[in-house]
Amino acid sequence: MSSESLPLGPLMLSPGLKQLGNLSELCVRQKVTHFANNKYVVMTPDGSPVLFAREDSGLMDRLLMGTSRALHINVFDTEDKGVMRFRRPYTMGPDKMEVCVCGRGVALVRKEFTFLKPVINVNDAADRPLFRVKGPLAITSQCDFEIYNMEKKRVGAIRKKWGGLVREAFSSADNYVIELPADLDVRYKAALLGTCFLIDFMYYEN
Repeated sequence: MSSESLPLGPLMLSPGLKQLGNLSELCVRQKVTHFANNKYVVMTPDGSPVLFAREDSGLMDRLLMGTSRALHINVFDTEDKGVMRFRRPYTMGPDKMEVCVCGRGVALVRKEFTFLKPVINVNDAADRPLFRVKGPLAITSQCDFEIYNMEKKRVGAIRKKWGGLVREAFSSADNYVIELPADLDVRYKAALLGTCFLIDFMYYEN
């Protein structure tokens, strides 16, 4: 599950990344935006902010391409330092998300072609497999995407939480809880956060 260590530079010591490295659960809350770029706050289970994320995409992309649009998501810590960047490119193949931490590519998240349950593969920077994320047969407003390592052991989950009838019906503001190993390398915690964002765009973006 681990690979060779990559130096992440001085931003590795930023408060957001240090705190992320100790957490086994992340809460991701999307803010209501109404035709603007999506914004997210990543929190501890007790509601303390750890990271802030902002989508970077053009208005025409959002209007014409909808949920299939290409985009970047820039992630900042509580001191407003950029610590992660996710890139979802245009692709004719399976949907994917490229993951950078402190300016260095660390992982690739890629949707697997399946006929039944959705499957998302999380690979390291050398495209070696780390995790498989398996969704339910039916995507609903509250469901779990289970995280498995390469030994087929369940190690966590990305849970879509029910936000209430009004919130679910009239906005694109979604809530998630990510369960993951506390001792997991911060690069791969970033990759699972990117997986959560990709799930949001593929299945829950209104």
